Amino acid sequence: MTATNPDSGNHTPGVTPAQSDPHDDAVQEAVIVDEPSKAPVHDELVIEDDDSTVVEQDSAHASEREPIVATADPAAVRTEERPVEAPQQVVYVQAPAQPRNRGNRGIGTLIAGLSALIFVALLAVITAIIQYAGSGRFDFGFLSQAQFYIPMLFFVLAFVLLVLLVNRGAWSAYIVGSVLVGLAVYFGTIGLGLLATGVISNTPAEANARFVTQLSNPFVIASALLAREVALWFGALISRRGRSVKARNANARETYERELAERRAQG
Repeated sequence: MTATNPDSGNHTPGVTPAQSDPHDDAVQEAVIVDEPSKAPVHDELVIEDDDSTVVEQDSAHASEREPIVATADPAAVRTEERPVEAPQQVVYVQAPAQPRNRGNRGIGTLIAGLSALIFVALLAVITAIIQYAGSGRFDFGFLSQAQFYIPMLFFVLAFVLLVLLVNRGAWSAYIVGSVLVGLAVYFGTIGLGLLATGVISNTPAEANARFVTQLSNPFVIASALLAREVALWFGALISRRGRSVKARNANARETYERELAERRAQG
């Protein structure tokens, strides 16, 4: 008996085909598509550092694993920018020169010396008038006598000492000081005049009598009064300059303090 497979054109003699299961037919009809073999998948371990990236690849053998260092992309690496602090600099600020207080002693002493010339010239005129009153004629022979210049000597010493003490003082100091200058000229002229005429060789009574006589000497009295007046008015001139010196010192001090404050503010 010969069986015929309706699905195939080939006939196998002596074999009766079994009835096929619909499920088996579906399996037989499935199409198996062979995919190309893929290379083994290697796991990649990426370690990111600040400067470089280490990529470690798994190979087929564990002993053949080697790290591969790859340079990081500068654009991908985010660098942290830190502000750069400027180094501290030491700035030396030169302080202005401290002003020196100017005095009036130098110019005052010079004025006092010049006033001595005025003093001796006026004293010569007064002495000539006194002699004219006594003798009726002008005689300038006293100009050659050393005793005539004794009042001028004490005037210069007393007035210069007053200028050194008062310095930039007011005129009131010279008003009082001029009296002292007159007294110095008065007693100095008497004392030195007696010593010049040999009072040491006299007895105490004679020396006392001569001293009393000199106290009322017109020449001595005129010298003392003239010394007081010259010291008074030339003292006014010196004190006037002293006020201007004080004003300049004050202005210089204010300028110094202002410049010093500005330098400290800049430093």
